[in-house]
Amino acid sequence: MQETRKYGLLMAIAMVIGIVIGSGIFFKADDILVLTGGNVAIGCLVLIIGAGGIIFGGISIAEWAKLTDDAGGLISYGEKAYNKTFAFLIGWFQMVVYFPALVAVICWVGANYTIQLFSNFPMLQSHVWTITIFYIILLYLVNTFSPKIAGYLQTSSMMVKMIPLFLIGIAGLLFGDPSYLQLHSVDGAGIVAGSSAIVAAAFSYDGWSVAPSICHEIKNAKRNLPLALTIAPIMILFVYLLYFLGITFLLGPEKVMELKDGAFEAAAFILAGPFAAKLLLVTVVISVLGTCNGIILGSCRIPHALAIRNEIPFSNKIAKLHETYGVSILSHFTSCVFSFLWLFIHYVTVENPAIQALGMDVSGLPIVIMYIFYFLLYIGVLRYAWKGGIQSKFFGYVCPVLACIGALIVIYGGLSSSNGKMYLIVSILSLASGYLILLYKKKKA
Repeated sequence: MQETRKYGLLMAIAMVIGIVIGSGIFFKADDILVLTGGNVAIGCLVLIIGAGGIIFGGISIAEWAKLTDDAGGLISYGEKAYNKTFAFLIGWFQMVVYFPALVAVICWVGANYTIQLFSNFPMLQSHVWTITIFYIILLYLVNTFSPKIAGYLQTSSMMVKMIPLFLIGIAGLLFGDPSYLQLHSVDGAGIVAGSSAIVAAAFSYDGWSVAPSICHEIKNAKRNLPLALTIAPIMILFVYLLYFLGITFLLGPEKVMELKDGAFEAAAFILAGPFAAKLLLVTVVISVLGTCNGIILGSCRIPHALAIRNEIPFSNKIAKLHETYGVSILSHFTSCVFSFLWLFIHYVTVENPAIQALGMDVSGLPIVIMYIFYFLLYIGVLRYAWKGGIQSKFFGYVCPVLACIGALIVIYGGLSSSNGKMYLIVSILSLASGYLILLYKKKKA
């Protein structure tokens, strides 16, 4: 039984926009300001650099999407670019670290905003982890037993999440103080300081590569997926800059840094009063859950993609699709188990100051290694163009070179940060475990 092609171009665009815009910009805007010393102009530059990475990265990855729409997305592209071992390592990292860590963190963010929304109910204030668990279970159940509803949720949440971003952005430009943009100069020292904000910006943009994981379920994927990977990042850059400038103009960078994740609610309160602020906060909760829904939608496909290649334990069982629901129940269950594993790790790091001091940040951990994989896939596009596979110099050379530069900036920013060594150690250990499993499977075969 094969999975049906049930998603169109709008759904593919909604996957990219709906996953990228949702949580990062709401709770990373203050981090970007902190890491740039409150320099709004450098913060904008950081967002533009991050966008450049996904705009040209999306266009470059689209070259692989034109060649294959096999299950697995980046796994299939890795096979085309290099070999099955490289492809397996991409899939293994996505299955074990990348997707489940993002699911854990983003559902936790959604739970925190839910508690802000119901601030008048004291009994909820100490149950952030319970609410997080509830959201994870709910979204996995929806994606497993009603994929169509999951698709509708993704599309509709994309529309909803634009509302607060546009309102805050436009209100800030109309009624805020634009002098904050010129408060600090853009010099070499500021740019160097801003390099440490790259990972925070990368998290805000992360998720754009999830769409290829459902390429085998997208109608006319070789046309629609490249279009989605090109159109969506440009739209995202515009919305991010609008919101970032709007909230800093309304509150001022110092206030945004002081309020942290509460900055959005404060700006909404100034804009429309307490009741409207709550309504806007509802859209933020929907936005964050829409992001997590999209990540889970992609995450659930990865164990199945590896299983049909017979590269993980119990492949014959995970590869089977349920006759009624048209998905692999065991693939979804595997993804869910890893998400709860990372939720536990996130819980330990958040609740334990001693571990926090080691620099363990689950939200940033998966980003750096994934950008190394992206970088290698961009190099693969250059190799393919060199061999004559891509006739256009713009798509075959200019875009992948610019994508490589964007990826290298993120990699440098991640590895040079205070927790860069921790990112590297955990990622290498996870990849080594996957490689050992692959060797074992090959030996048994």
